[in-house]
Amino acid sequence: MANIEDLETRITELESTLMHFQKDYDSLNAVVLENAQRLEKAALLIQQLTNRVDSSTEGQAARNPEDEKPPHY
Repeated sequence: MANIEDLETRITELESTLMHFQKDYDSLNAVVLENAQRLEKAALLIQQLTNRVDSSTEGQAARNPEDEKPPHY
């Protein structure tokens, strides 16, 4: 009968360990999902800023600094 008690103790310990691993897994998964959302938002913001810069420079002709007078003239 001691063998059955040992097995029950081992099973209980394994279940406890499994619950801890499951909790850690869930926590890490939440962090990964949050980081993925942040990356998506950052990528969208970068794309919007890139589009804004591109659209603001489209209508401008290329400037030649040699053609401009310095401010002290």
